[in-house]
Amino acid sequence: MNSRDRILAAFNLEQPDRIPFAEDIPRSVRELLMGKKDFTDIEFAKKIGMDALDLQPHPYYAPNFCDKKIVDGHEYMLGGRIKTEKDLDLVKLPDPKDESFYDPVKRFVDEYGKEDFATFAYMSWGVEGVLNSMGIEAFSFALFDQPKLVESLLDRYSEWNCIIMEKLNTVGLDFISTYNNMAYNTGPMFSPQTFREVFLPKMKEVADTCKLPWVFHGDGNLMPIMDDIVTLGMNCLHPIEPGAMDLKYMKDTYGDKICLWGNVDMNTLSLGTPEEVEEEVKACIEAAGAGGGYILGSSNCITDYCKPENVWAMAEAIKKYGVYEPEKNLKIV
Repeated sequence: MNSRDRILAAFNLEQPDRIPFAEDIPRSVRELLMGKKDFTDIEFAKKIGMDALDLQPHPYYAPNFCDKKIVDGHEYMLGGRIKTEKDLDLVKLPDPKDESFYDPVKRFVDEYGKEDFATFAYMSWGVEGVLNSMGIEAFSFALFDQPKLVESLLDRYSEWNCIIMEKLNTVGLDFISTYNNMAYNTGPMFSPQTFREVFLPKMKEVADTCKLPWVFHGDGNLMPIMDDIVTLGMNCLHPIEPGAMDLKYMKDTYGDKICLWGNVDMNTLSLGTPEEVEEEVKACIEAAGAGGGYILGSSNCITDYCKPENVWAMAEAIKKYGVYEPEKNLKIV
């Protein structure tokens, strides 16, 4: 099996030859891991053992209209700028009908589409855009005081995403990963009723436009709305954040419906030891690996505060513990 076959088998809830490994690792972090700048994405993927290549940076990730600041090279979002109907004039999204807008993904597919790796791009489908562009406080008040403002902003994101999705269906990607962060570790940022009435119908419009396998990414505790999320028809859920959601429960409850992708704890990767990372990888595989339908990765993405030795330990542990055998679900030593 090559890497593409491995990823697609997991999406189809099938058992590949070994557990696939996929991860969001920015170029700057890849350089830290490699200890040099002169290498290709293929060279990095082969060295670390990843089965998928992602388009970077993320040109089809919907922009947020909020104030921002840079501290020590990291961007932080401050207050949202959209407070009234008049502020909607600030929402200037890239023209999704401009053919040149798709040059980055076309170059990406031309370069890597014939390789053995699964190729994918990132999108965000409107939830984050509304929350970040309004700010959680303004958004919460607007649900009662200005519901049309929330709906108008969400409509703009949804329509934009649908047009982009129609194009991405045709360029040769293997799958799409969508970011939909809308939960704290204690639960969603709004009630299940609000999710069903405000967000779910618009997300369904974009989901129905997607003809590729796709991933739903959402940090935090999604359990109060998990049954609703599954109705969107995604192939995979990422990252099943530890402390907020339980990987084994998700495997037992939803493993016959969706592939699971995650969930090595970011705290372990940034603060732990290589030995602790190895044990956590082993635990993840034991919780969700049996029978297939599982992709291993971190509980978010690999950042520059993750210890390089821990990232390499994760990659090595996947090779060590992630091999399927005909007479067993997994080889767990």
